[in-house]
Amino acid sequence: MPSIIIAAVFVLSIWVAYKLLRAKVLWKKCLALFPLFLLYIIVYGLTFGFWQLNIKEVTYESPDIPEAFDGYKIVQVTDVHCGGSFWGPYKGLVKDGFEKINALQPDLICMVGDIQHFLPSELEELKEEMSSLKAKDGVLSVMGNHDYCAYSNFSPARQAQEIQRTRNVHKSLGWKMLEDEHFYIHRDSDSILVIGEENWGLKPFPQVGNIKKALKGVTIDPTTKTTNTFSLCLSHDPNAWKHHIMPLFIPNITLAGHTHGAQFSIFGWHPIQYAYDEWGGEYYVPMKKHSKAMLSVSTGFGGNLPFRFGMPREVVVITLKRTK
Repeated sequence: MPSIIIAAVFVLSIWVAYKLLRAKVLWKKCLALFPLFLLYIIVYGLTFGFWQLNIKEVTYESPDIPEAFDGYKIVQVTDVHCGGSFWGPYKGLVKDGFEKINALQPDLICMVGDIQHFLPSELEELKEEMSSLKAKDGVLSVMGNHDYCAYSNFSPARQAQEIQRTRNVHKSLGWKMLEDEHFYIHRDSDSILVIGEENWGLKPFPQVGNIKKALKGVTIDPTTKTTNTFSLCLSHDPNAWKHHIMPLFIPNITLAGHTHGAQFSIFGWHPIQYAYDEWGGEYYVPMKKHSKAMLSVSTGFGGNLPFRFGMPREVVVITLKRTK
């Protein structure tokens, strides 16, 4: 549907610009600048705008970071949307982007949902590229709303089959999928807690995630809602941070995506801000003495279609820095 809308606007803009440029009145000729600008946005967005990939570097400082994890490098990748973005002439952008990620030599790669667009077959078609991602502590993944195959009008039984196929494909890539669960990464005598939950978003998006289940067995201070261990949480939809996760538990870092930054921004105006309070970038809330909890919302590696204007594709690199 988005592709059809863009094609319709493209054709309409050409027709309107042609009619206005043929007008005899000067002010009508000037009006042709508007459809011509729309044409520029469409052409640029489908080419240079989408080809660009930003490597965004963020440093998270906290005294809670264990000494052995000082300098630890986490790469956050969200919203690849294989079938929506990377087909035909755009397919090579996946390999190029993943080579750039590997060149960063990350300690951990987190694939934070919406890796497919409609079906797991899209991942299978890019299996070579997807399985090429390497990190010292591996590649983690969680489910996003698109990973539940909910936009293909399947019967409940067929949808359940496709969801299981998605989970199987993630595991076949060598990734560790976190399905409302947690585990610890150990270095020397230090460790960090990693939590991953299924998608939870405000309706109409799926509310599958169960943070209580994901934290089962973890000791949480009821006063501060924190643990004694530095924590990292993966949850696709940024709305989960305030509405679903923090009422129970406050992780040091939460990684999310989902919004794409609307794949559009112009003259510093971001229309996505009217739909989400936390739509892109880093957001902080007090956690405990001398420490703040951070939500990192990536505007995405791909998108619903291969178009970006003023909102480039991105990969976020978070480096942990221990403070006293």
